[in-house]
Amino acid sequence: MNDHTSKVEELLSRLNGLESVLMHIQHDIEQLNEAILQQGRVVDAITKSMKQLDFRIGMLEEEEEGPDSYHEKPPHY
Repeated sequence: MNDHTSKVEELLSRLNGLESVLMHIQHDIEQLNEAILQQGRVVDAITKSMKQLDFRIGMLEEEEEGPDSYHEKPPHY
């Protein structure tokens, strides 16, 4: 009976160790998930900024392509 008890205690000890490792892994996964979500928010913000900058650049390019009012003759000529 003593041998059986020591085997049960050993199995319980190993089970406790596995549970501890599992808890640490779960914690790490939660942290990684939060980091991924945060990075997704950053990517979304950068994408929005890039679209706004692209729009502004397009508007500036259109202004440059328009008639040059400095060299244009006034309408009364």
